[in-house]
Amino acid sequence: MEGPADPERPRQARHWRRVLRLTAALVALWAGVTVLFPGLAQVLPDSVAGFPLGYWIVAQGALLVYLAIVVGYALTMERLDARFHADEPAPPGERGLG
Repeated sequence: MEGPADPERPRQARHWRRVLRLTAALVALWAGVTVLFPGLAQVLPDSVAGFPLGYWIVAQGALLVYLAIVVGYALTMERLDARFHADEPAPPGERGLG
């Protein structure tokens, strides 16, 4: 027994699929950086004046990539939400990032 068809359901499903694809892509990027970046440290010079420069560069680079992932996710979600909820009134006091 089925109830009345909800006209919003396909739209919500499409939005949810895009959110899941974005999340999966960013998690894959995060995992790749986490696993592959330490391998790059072995290619870079071991140490400069006793300081492990290669590992320092890789660690700082990974942090920058993680920051880019978070900012990219926030901006993309803001755009996706605005696109899929354009016809809905925004709750009072809500502000977007952009």
